[in-house]
Amino acid sequence: MDCSERMYAIREVSDMTGVKPVTLRAWQRRYSLIQPQRTEKGHRVYSAQDIERINTIQSWLGKGVSIGKVKALLDSETLAHTAADTEQLEEVAVLLDALGNLDSKKLDAVIDTVLKAYPLAVVESKFVMPVLNATDFLKTSPKAIQQSLFKTAMIQKLAVSAHAERKRKQGNSALVVNMDVTGNVFAWLSYARLAEKGVNATFMDGVEDISSLLSEGVSFDSIHLFAEKSLSEKQLEAIRLQKEQSETPWFLSPVIEHLISNKAST
Repeated sequence: MDCSERMYAIREVSDMTGVKPVTLRAWQRRYSLIQPQRTEKGHRVYSAQDIERINTIQSWLGKGVSIGKVKALLDSETLAHTAADTEQLEEVAVLLDALGNLDSKKLDAVIDTVLKAYPLAVVESKFVMPVLNATDFLKTSPKAIQQSLFKTAMIQKLAVSAHAERKRKQGNSALVVNMDVTGNVFAWLSYARLAEKGVNATFMDGVEDISSLLSEGVSFDSIHLFAEKSLSEKQLEAIRLQKEQSETPWFLSPVIEHLISNKAST
Protein backbone atom coordinates (compact mmCIF):
# COMPACT_ATOMS: atom_id res chain seq x y z
CA MET A 1 0.00 0.00 0.00
CA ASP A 2 1.30 3.47 -0.92
CA CYS A 3 1.62 5.24 2.43
CA SER A 4 0.79 8.57 0.76
CA GLU A 5 -2.47 7.26 -0.71
CA ARG A 6 -5.62 8.36 1.09
CA MET A 7 -7.63 5.36 2.26
CA TYR A 8 -11.26 5.42 3.38
CA ALA A 9 -13.09 3.37 6.00
CA ILE A 10 -16.24 1.52 4.97
CA ARG A 11 -18.54 4.02 6.70
CA GLU A 12 -16.83 6.90 4.87
CA VAL A 13 -17.26 5.09 1.56
CA SER A 14 -20.91 4.44 2.37
CA ASP A 15 -21.49 8.14 3.04
CA MET A 16 -19.63 9.15 -0.12
CA THR A 17 -21.33 6.70 -2.49
CA GLY A 18 -24.70 6.05 -0.86
CA VAL A 19 -24.01 2.30 -0.86
CA LYS A 20 -24.81 0.62 2.45
CA PRO A 21 -21.96 -1.17 4.27
CA VAL A 22 -23.90 -4.45 4.10
CA THR A 23 -24.05 -4.03 0.33
CA LEU A 24 -20.34 -3.22 0.05
CA ARG A 25 -19.58 -6.40 2.00
CA ALA A 26 -21.90 -8.44 -0.24
CA TRP A 27 -20.24 -7.03 -3.36
CA GLN A 28 -16.92 -8.25 -1.98
CA ARG A 29 -17.79 -11.59 -0.40
CA ARG A 30 -20.47 -12.91 -2.72
CA TYR A 31 -19.70 -11.28 -6.06
CA SER A 32 -15.97 -10.40 -5.86
CA LEU A 33 -16.66 -6.99 -7.37
CA ILE A 34 -14.34 -5.05 -5.08
CA GLN A 35 -11.36 -6.10 -3.00
CA PRO A 36 -10.61 -3.52 -0.30
CA GLN A 37 -7.41 -3.69 1.66
CA ARG A 38 -7.29 -4.35 5.40
CA THR A 39 -5.73 -2.47 8.28
CA GLU A 40 -3.61 -4.25 10.86
CA LYS A 41 -6.77 -4.66 12.94
CA GLY A 42 -8.62 -6.22 10.00
CA HIS A 43 -10.84 -3.26 9.09
CA ARG A 44 -11.66 -2.70 5.42
CA VAL A 45 -10.16 0.39 3.78
CA TYR A 46 -10.87 1.61 0.27
CA SER A 47 -8.78 3.59 -2.21
CA ALA A 48 -9.97 6.30 -4.59
CA GLN A 49 -9.81 3.67 -7.35
CA ASP A 50 -12.10 1.40 -5.30
CA ILE A 51 -14.58 4.25 -4.92
CA GLU A 52 -14.51 4.88 -8.67
CA ARG A 53 -15.22 1.19 -9.23
CA ILE A 54 -18.12 1.32 -6.77
CA ASN A 55 -19.62 4.23 -8.70
CA THR A 56 -19.24 2.25 -11.93
CA ILE A 57 -20.98 -0.74 -10.34
CA GLN A 58 -23.85 1.51 -9.31
CA SER A 59 -24.08 2.81 -12.86
CA TRP A 60 -24.50 -0.71 -14.27
CA LEU A 61 -27.02 -1.67 -11.62
CA GLY A 62 -28.97 1.49 -12.39
CA LYS A 63 -29.30 0.28 -15.97
CA GLY A 64 -30.90 -2.91 -14.72
CA VAL A 65 -27.89 -5.16 -15.17
CA SER A 66 -28.15 -8.05 -12.71
CA ILE A 67 -25.46 -8.14 -10.06
CA GLY A 68 -24.14 -11.50 -11.27
CA LYS A 69 -23.22 -9.99 -14.65
CA VAL A 70 -21.51 -6.85 -13.42
CA LYS A 71 -18.07 -8.40 -12.90
CA ALA A 72 -17.88 -9.48 -16.54
CA LEU A 73 -18.82 -5.94 -17.60
CA LEU A 74 -16.17 -4.43 -15.38
CA ASP A 75 -13.54 -6.78 -16.76
CA SER A 76 -14.47 -6.45 -20.43
CA GLU A 77 -14.62 -3.19 -22.35
CA THR A 78 -16.30 -5.01 -25.26
CA LEU A 79 -19.17 -6.20 -23.08
CA ALA A 80 -19.42 -2.83 -21.40
CA HIS A 81 -20.02 -1.10 -24.72
CA THR A 82 -22.67 -3.57 -25.89
CA ALA A 83 -24.69 -3.96 -22.67
CA ALA A 84 -28.19 -2.52 -22.94
CA ASP A 85 -30.67 -1.33 -20.36
CA THR A 86 -33.07 -3.98 -19.08
CA GLU A 87 -36.53 -3.46 -17.66
CA GLN A 88 -36.14 -5.85 -14.75
CA LEU A 89 -33.61 -7.78 -12.71
CA GLU A 90 -33.10 -11.50 -13.25
CA GLU A 91 -34.26 -12.04 -9.66
CA VAL A 92 -37.81 -11.06 -10.68
CA ALA A 93 -38.37 -14.41 -12.41
CA VAL A 94 -37.09 -16.30 -9.37
CA LEU A 95 -39.34 -14.34 -7.07
CA LEU A 96 -42.42 -14.82 -9.26
CA ASP A 97 -41.79 -18.55 -9.15
CA ALA A 98 -41.64 -18.40 -5.35
CA LEU A 99 -44.88 -16.42 -5.25
CA GLY A 100 -46.61 -18.91 -7.53
CA ASN A 101 -45.71 -21.69 -5.11
CA LEU A 102 -46.41 -19.54 -2.02
CA ASP A 103 -42.86 -20.39 -0.96
CA SER A 104 -42.22 -17.81 1.78
CA LYS A 105 -38.74 -19.13 2.58
CA LYS A 106 -37.55 -18.71 -1.00
CA LEU A 107 -39.35 -15.38 -1.20
CA ASP A 108 -37.47 -14.07 1.86
CA ALA A 109 -34.16 -15.30 0.48
CA VAL A 110 -34.63 -13.54 -2.86
CA ILE A 111 -35.68 -10.26 -1.22
CA ASP A 112 -32.73 -10.44 1.17
CA THR A 113 -30.34 -10.91 -1.75
CA VAL A 114 -31.87 -8.05 -3.74
CA LEU A 115 -31.85 -5.58 -0.83
CA LYS A 116 -28.21 -6.36 -0.06
CA ALA A 117 -27.00 -6.28 -3.67
CA TYR A 118 -28.84 -3.32 -5.21
CA PRO A 119 -29.47 0.36 -4.38
CA LEU A 120 -33.07 1.01 -3.34
CA ALA A 121 -33.78 3.06 -6.46
CA VAL A 122 -32.94 -0.02 -8.56
CA VAL A 123 -34.94 -2.27 -6.22
CA GLU A 124 -38.01 -0.09 -6.79
CA SER A 125 -37.82 0.34 -10.56
CA LYS A 126 -36.29 -2.97 -11.65
CA PHE A 127 -37.67 -5.36 -9.03
CA VAL A 128 -40.75 -4.18 -7.13
CA MET A 129 -42.55 -2.58 -10.06
CA PRO A 130 -41.98 -5.51 -12.48
CA VAL A 131 -43.20 -7.99 -9.82
CA LEU A 132 -46.38 -6.01 -9.19
CA ASN A 133 -46.93 -5.48 -12.92
CA ALA A 134 -46.54 -9.22 -13.58
CA THR A 135 -48.96 -10.23 -10.82
CA ASP A 136 -51.50 -7.67 -12.08
CA PHE A 137 -52.26 -10.04 -14.98
CA LEU A 138 -53.37 -12.84 -12.65
CA LYS A 139 -57.00 -13.57 -11.83
CA THR A 140 -58.44 -11.69 -8.86
CA SER A 141 -57.87 -14.31 -6.14
CA PRO A 142 -54.27 -15.38 -6.94
CA LYS A 143 -53.40 -11.74 -7.68
CA ALA A 144 -54.56 -10.62 -4.24
CA ILE A 145 -52.80 -13.49 -2.48
CA GLN A 146 -49.48 -13.13 -4.29
CA GLN A 147 -49.35 -9.33 -4.06
CA SER A 148 -50.22 -9.44 -0.37
CA LEU A 149 -47.49 -12.01 0.29
CA PHE A 150 -44.94 -10.00 -1.66
CA LYS A 151 -45.82 -6.63 -0.14
CA THR A 152 -45.83 -8.03 3.39
CA ALA A 153 -42.42 -9.64 2.92
CA MET A 154 -40.97 -6.49 1.32
CA ILE A 155 -42.27 -4.20 4.06
CA GLN A 156 -40.91 -6.46 6.80
CA LYS A 157 -37.47 -6.46 5.18
CA LEU A 158 -37.53 -2.71 4.52
CA ALA A 159 -38.51 -2.03 8.14
CA VAL A 160 -35.59 -4.08 9.43
CA SER A 161 -33.18 -2.45 6.97
CA ALA A 162 -34.37 1.08 7.79
CA HIS A 163 -34.12 0.41 11.52
CA ALA A 164 -30.53 -0.78 11.12
CA GLU A 165 -29.64 2.33 9.11
CA ARG A 166 -31.22 4.61 11.73
CA LYS A 167 -29.12 2.98 14.45
CA ARG A 168 -25.96 3.35 12.39
CA LYS A 169 -26.45 6.99 11.40
CA GLN A 170 -27.89 9.85 13.40
CA GLY A 171 -28.48 12.61 10.87
CA ASN A 172 -31.30 15.10 10.48
CA SER A 173 -34.74 14.05 11.67
CA ALA A 174 -37.71 13.61 9.36
CA LEU A 175 -41.36 12.68 9.65
CA VAL A 176 -42.62 10.47 6.82
CA VAL A 177 -46.41 10.25 6.53
CA ASN A 178 -48.15 7.80 4.23
CA MET A 179 -51.56 9.23 3.36
CA ASP A 180 -52.27 6.29 1.08
CA VAL A 181 -53.64 2.90 2.14
CA THR A 182 -51.76 1.22 4.98
CA GLY A 183 -48.96 -0.98 3.68
CA ASN A 184 -48.20 0.85 0.45
CA VAL A 185 -44.83 -0.65 -0.44
CA PHE A 186 -43.72 2.48 -2.32
CA ALA A 187 -44.30 4.59 0.79
CA TRP A 188 -42.10 2.18 2.72
CA LEU A 189 -39.46 2.43 0.01
CA SER A 190 -39.50 6.24 0.35
CA TYR A 191 -38.99 5.85 4.10
CA ALA A 192 -36.19 3.31 3.62
CA ARG A 193 -34.39 5.58 1.13
CA LEU A 194 -34.34 8.40 3.67
CA ALA A 195 -32.98 6.05 6.33
CA GLU A 196 -30.36 4.83 3.83
CA LYS A 197 -29.19 8.44 3.43
CA GLY A 198 -28.68 8.74 7.18
CA VAL A 199 -31.90 10.58 8.00
CA ASN A 200 -33.40 9.73 11.38
CA ALA A 201 -36.89 9.16 9.99
CA THR A 202 -40.12 8.48 11.84
CA PHE A 203 -42.71 6.68 9.70
CA MET A 204 -46.48 6.97 10.06
CA ASP A 205 -48.52 4.58 7.93
CA GLY A 206 -52.05 5.08 6.60
CA VAL A 207 -52.73 8.55 8.02
CA GLU A 208 -55.82 10.24 6.58
CA ASP A 209 -56.17 13.35 8.76
CA ILE A 210 -53.06 15.54 9.17
CA SER A 211 -54.91 18.63 10.45
CA SER A 212 -53.19 18.33 13.85
CA LEU A 213 -50.03 16.64 12.63
CA LEU A 214 -47.53 19.02 14.17
CA SER A 215 -48.61 19.57 17.74
CA GLU A 216 -46.75 21.95 20.03
CA GLY A 217 -43.37 20.58 21.06
CA VAL A 218 -43.11 18.17 18.11
CA SER A 219 -40.21 19.11 15.86
CA PHE A 220 -38.60 17.57 12.77
CA ASP A 221 -36.05 18.87 10.29
CA SER A 222 -38.30 17.93 7.37
CA ILE A 223 -41.78 16.58 6.63
CA HIS A 224 -42.41 14.08 3.82
CA LEU A 225 -45.96 13.27 2.66
CA PHE A 226 -46.69 10.32 0.39
CA ALA A 227 -49.76 9.29 -1.59
CA GLU A 228 -50.42 7.64 -4.92
CA LYS A 229 -54.21 7.92 -4.70
CA SER A 230 -56.42 10.97 -5.06
CA LEU A 231 -56.94 12.95 -1.84
CA SER A 232 -60.08 14.79 -0.76
CA GLU A 233 -60.46 18.56 -0.89
CA LYS A 234 -60.35 18.58 2.92
CA GLN A 235 -57.07 16.66 2.97
CA LEU A 236 -55.48 18.91 0.37
CA GLU A 237 -56.56 22.02 2.25
CA ALA A 238 -55.09 20.61 5.48
CA ILE A 239 -51.79 19.98 3.71
CA ARG A 240 -51.74 23.51 2.31
CA LEU A 241 -52.48 25.11 5.69
CA GLN A 242 -50.01 22.97 7.63
CA LYS A 243 -47.31 23.63 5.05
CA GLU A 244 -47.90 27.39 5.07
CA GLN A 245 -47.86 27.59 8.87
CA SER A 246 -44.75 25.47 9.29
CA GLU A 247 -41.17 26.72 9.14
CA THR A 248 -40.07 23.16 8.44
CA PRO A 249 -39.40 22.15 4.81
CA TRP A 250 -42.15 19.94 3.37
CA PHE A 251 -41.58 17.41 0.60
CA LEU A 252 -44.61 16.05 -1.24
CA SER A 253 -44.82 12.97 -3.43
CA PRO A 254 -45.50 13.67 -7.15
CA VAL A 255 -49.20 12.77 -6.89
CA ILE A 256 -49.78 15.15 -3.97
CA GLU A 257 -47.83 17.91 -5.76
CA HIS A 258 -50.00 17.41 -8.83
CA LEU A 259 -53.26 17.44 -6.85
CA ILE A 260 -52.32 20.63 -4.98
CA SER A 261 -51.17 22.29 -8.19
CA ASN A 262 -54.48 21.47 -9.87
CA LYS A 263 -56.40 22.75 -6.85
CA ALA A 264 -54.47 26.02 -6.88
CA SER A 265 -55.14 26.59 -10.58
CA THR A 266 -58.93 26.15 -10.27
